Amino acid sequence: MDQEVTYEQKDNRIDFHFDHIYFENPQRFGSIDLFQVGDLSCQGGYVVNEHEQICYELTYIVSGRGWLKAGGTSHPVKEGDIVLNVPGEVHACRADDDDPFRYYYVGFDFAEGDAGEVGEAGGAPSLEPIRKMFDQTTQPVVSNMLGIEAPFAGIFKELVNLKSYSSFMIGSYLQQLIVLAYRSFHDSRETAYSPMLQGKEMTKPVHDVIRYIEDNWLRMTELGAMAEELHYSYSYLSHQFSKEMGLTIQEYYNRKRFEQAVKLLREGRLTVTQIADKLRYQSIHSFSKAFRLHFGISPTEYQSIATSANQV
Repeated sequence: MDQEVTYEQKDNRIDFHFDHIYFENPQRFGSIDLFQVGDLSCQGGYVVNEHEQICYELTYIVSGRGWLKAGGTSHPVKEGDIVLNVPGEVHACRADDDDPFRYYYVGFDFAEGDAGEVGEAGGAPSLEPIRKMFDQTTQPVVSNMLGIEAPFAGIFKELVNLKSYSSFMIGSYLQQLIVLAYRSFHDSRETAYSPMLQGKEMTKPVHDVIRYIEDNWLRMTELGAMAEELHYSYSYLSHQFSKEMGLTIQEYYNRKRFEQAVKLLREGRLTVTQIADKLRYQSIHSFSKAFRLHFGISPTEYQSIATSANQV
């Protein structure tokens, strides 16, 4: 919900602020130029006055709530939200009076000359498609479903404890952070579960598939059994689902499992082996392989980073 918000300078007391600034000399990491990265925890009513963005900025709300200005509009934000600002926009923020936020942030730009194609052989993939999507995003606030806090924590850990290859590690975390944000914004543009689809009523078979997966995905062992229980042929369901939802039944099912995997890994109460078993993977190897293909790191690495994030 859009709302007029006044960003007036108040008693800007800050509980904690970890800030690294490189505006005078941006740090180059592959095809990304880093301008600023930090972690800020504030008291109620804290304000960052309106200013024009000179680079891209991603903000992750770790806890609390407040308002951030992006895309020319003030947006309410809460724990778990990711906010995107692009160059030339007016940016500002204000913490809630009673439940002030803590947030991570990173300011960056895409290096000039990065015009290759995704998956281009012989080198790192181009981030140009990500830049284009960021520039075209009309909804600058999305929910974090992919664990974006983990690479943030990795960057902070390297900055406070510089070691051999810290620069390499920071670059790796920075790329992960930007790709995870891209996927979050990309996924938010795809059709979410709803009985309506682009103004048209969803067909009953597709509605039945979504409802079935939502209710039973933790006990499912094969998608074909679902089709039998719903009294359709799997080929028919697959065709209808892809046509209406823009992704396959397998992709939708996998997304549910990855969302739960990230949640369980962050909680840290179960081992990776126990999580693989709970999510009904045939083995820890198949779980680790699928997780790495989707997120770019292994579940063990992710859990280690997430644990560090909880200790920051």
